[in-house]
Amino acid sequence: MVYDAFRTNGGPTQHAPHPSAVTVDVLEVGFIFAVVILFVCFALTIPGYKGIARLYLTMRIVVSFFIASAILLGVLGQEWESAEIVTKTPYKAFANREITAHVGIKIGLGSVNITLKGDPVHQNLSISDKVDFIETINYNERFHWAWRQGRFGYGPYAGRISREFREAQYRGLPLPILWVAEYFVLDGELIRWGRSYRTAGWFTNEVLWTAFPLWAIANILTFIMVFYAGWMFVLTGVCMLTSTIIWATLKWGYQPLVIPFEDDHLITHYGPSFYLVIAGGVVSVIYGALIVMMDLWFKRQISEYFGQDLLHDAEDFYPEKNIEEPEMGMAEPSIPRRLFTRRMTRRNKSELYKPHPHDASVSSLSAAAYQNPVFQPMEHHDDVFNDEPARTNGRKSQQPAYTESEIL
Repeated sequence: MVYDAFRTNGGPTQHAPHPSAVTVDVLEVGFIFAVVILFVCFALTIPGYKGIARLYLTMRIVVSFFIASAILLGVLGQEWESAEIVTKTPYKAFANREITAHVGIKIGLGSVNITLKGDPVHQNLSISDKVDFIETINYNERFHWAWRQGRFGYGPYAGRISREFREAQYRGLPLPILWVAEYFVLDGELIRWGRSYRTAGWFTNEVLWTAFPLWAIANILTFIMVFYAGWMFVLTGVCMLTSTIIWATLKWGYQPLVIPFEDDHLITHYGPSFYLVIAGGVVSVIYGALIVMMDLWFKRQISEYFGQDLLHDAEDFYPEKNIEEPEMGMAEPSIPRRLFTRRMTRRNKSELYKPHPHDASVSSLSAAAYQNPVFQPMEHHDDVFNDEPARTNGRKSQQPAYTESEIL
């Protein structure tokens, strides 16, 4: 009995269809959710740090994730340009009644999203007063042009947006949606908005995807060489800003896009995706420039910010050189050689080789001490090796008791 509940004729459970309009971009929301999960995972490591290092880690995570989110939301986002109006418009073919609805358009890098929402959503479209025909007016359709222009027409070799437009006609979509989509399908004379948006979207997409690996390399270099990490952040921001310039200069074609309706015109303006990429590019350029300048003039502070040892990558050790001592005499003891190869700016070098005030007095004292007879060189030591007969008192010359190396 339990297994027969909600079943018809012993078959599997079936649910009635419940169509609903699209309210959000599933891909965009899914990406935002993934970024939030990664941010929470990194945020859980923040309590493990102490003092000011906790604040530095939080700042690094927030800035880095913001730049990455701006890049990917710019690529996947559908609001580089948008427009929305409320107007009266015909609804469908073979219907002699007009509706009042919100008509909206959102343009992304590779597609255009068109919405039609009635005001109110449920409207009576019956011709006769005896019969009520309630229609739910809430549509959201997307037409893609990524990335091939295709042949002229609607055949199998035509562009993707042309084939999707013909399918929408067969499905009987409302006339306002087809009216807006047709502006991006036509490609002739001076009506080339679809081609111009496709071209601008292609180059903008490529430049933004170039910024993403640069961002990844910059984050890796923060653990290796902070100076070059700063330059990588600058290049990332330059690519992001370049993508917005490309979109703003290539998309218009010969004339701006204005779609007329009965009560108003659809005139597009820049949307959140466009301004998000600009904000991410500006933040990336400023962040990278600050890293480069602080690495040149405030090395200790920038090393603390990234949690690095100042001399970790700037100190080299060489093994001790063994000097073999001779059999006779004493050799100079071996000295371990330690070489510091820290990269220094002109300011550091000038401070390092700046003469100290007491150097002049030390030099004068050294000169005075050299004049002291105690420090004068011995000139009588040659007599030790002299074989004069007067020194030997007429005896034969003998070998001196000490050799020159032993005396020295």
